[in-house]
Amino acid sequence: MNNQYYPIVRAKAGEMEALTLLNKLDKASLARCTPIFEITKLEGKSLEAARNRSTTPFEDYLDARAHNIAEIFRRKHVILDVSQWPIGFCTEGGEQVLSYICNSLKELGVIVCPVIGYDRWEAVEYRETIKSMVLSDSAFFCIRLDSLAIEDLGDPDHLDEILEDMVLSAGLSEAKTPVLIDIGDVTKLPIQDVMEIVETAYGHMKGLGFDCIIMSASSIPDSIEKAVKERDSSGLVQRKEMIVWKGFLSANPTASLYFSDYGVRNPRSSDTIATHMNVKIRYTVNNAFFVVRGHSVQGEDGFAQSQKLSKFIVDSIHYRESSFSWGDAMIKQCSLGKLVGNPTNWIAYDTNHHVKSVVGEIYEFTAQLAAVAARA
Repeated sequence: MNNQYYPIVRAKAGEMEALTLLNKLDKASLARCTPIFEITKLEGKSLEAARNRSTTPFEDYLDARAHNIAEIFRRKHVILDVSQWPIGFCTEGGEQVLSYICNSLKELGVIVCPVIGYDRWEAVEYRETIKSMVLSDSAFFCIRLDSLAIEDLGDPDHLDEILEDMVLSAGLSEAKTPVLIDIGDVTKLPIQDVMEIVETAYGHMKGLGFDCIIMSASSIPDSIEKAVKERDSSGLVQRKEMIVWKGFLSANPTASLYFSDYGVRNPRSSDTIATHMNVKIRYTVNNAFFVVRGHSVQGEDGFAQSQKLSKFIVDSIHYRESSFSWGDAMIKQCSLGKLVGNPTNWIAYDTNHHVKSVVGEIYEFTAQLAAVAARA
């Protein structure tokens, strides 16, 4: 039964805290979650600070990311992607980023499964890195089809040529290699358009012999103004990706289509904290995000607005009670004036609630499909 959840997660402080607390408090939910970790690039002020501390800032950074992941996922599978780094980028020791962090995770006991990026395959150094990698016994590669590959569905001969080269060069087994159909930001796409992409891509990849297809997209906008127009108000944002996944499986109940999303972030969202950022809470509900928006942190109450916003969540029909997840417990504490939280904290609270919610939503939906199939 395809009830495993594959969230695309930035291996940063907020998301890692969310998963750490999930691991401590709800191992059953974590067991139904195989994260696709995106290792963000070390750059800007963080890189400057790292260079002041060490002569090997990139290796230190990657080692730290590996240790953070291993603390939660030792002896478990994780899927790993480094697509945010330049293709030819090497560490201080001359090793490609993907192979370096995969080796670090492997040494720490994580069953690491590298992503093969369709958009990067034509680069010789990238192909050679993939071909030289030795995986653990139960590990696997995962092919990621991004917007370029989705465009190439209109030229299937070209798409198939690249996929065939991947399979032969990396020694892949189609039946054992998951394919991630990454549609990305779908905030401006109608649900029907998203469904057509999924139907076309799923049908084509199944026709090539791939058994495990994962669809991913994000409906959360890249700025709060696009989610909730008015300051100090709230609104529901449809999770188109979940609606499409459920719709596809309802029409094709035996399909091996798995669900993925980008958590509570937009794929293009920046990690830079804007001077006039709005305080916000993104609370995941069935098929939607319940978004509560405050106003600029430079205005009245600053970050302390989170206490009023939390109370609005707790008093709403959407709140799941403090026992539902660690994130819900923190929202309740904030609503009582016992904490405020910074942007990283709120990524953690929102993400923790989101993962618990989505894992349950997937499990309940697939159980319903199974029950209907059994009666039939």
